[in-house]
Amino acid sequence: MTITRNQIQRMRSHARMRIDADLEDMILDQYGEEPDGPEYTDQDLHEQIRKLINQYNLEHPDPRFVDNPTPWARRSSTAAAPMKHRRYKNIQ
Repeated sequence: MTITRNQIQRMRSHARMRIDADLEDMILDQYGEEPDGPEYTDQDLHEQIRKLINQYNLEHPDPRFVDNPTPWARRSSTAAAPMKHRRYKNIQ
């Protein structure tokens, strides 16, 4: 089994993986043709590509998130944490 540009596009949209043009070319170079010897199974192919994408994205961070790698985190580390509601606090 091999991978095609359409499958990479589906990975971008459905799996929400960040795959730029350089990474797409790298994936197609490595997995676009059948290897000499045993064929890749579907599971092997997806696992190897997942590892390649994760390693590439670690080495080439998205410039939009360089200053704030977790955009969902609180803006300030000094901000107060939300208080838990304490129902029946003073009941005796």
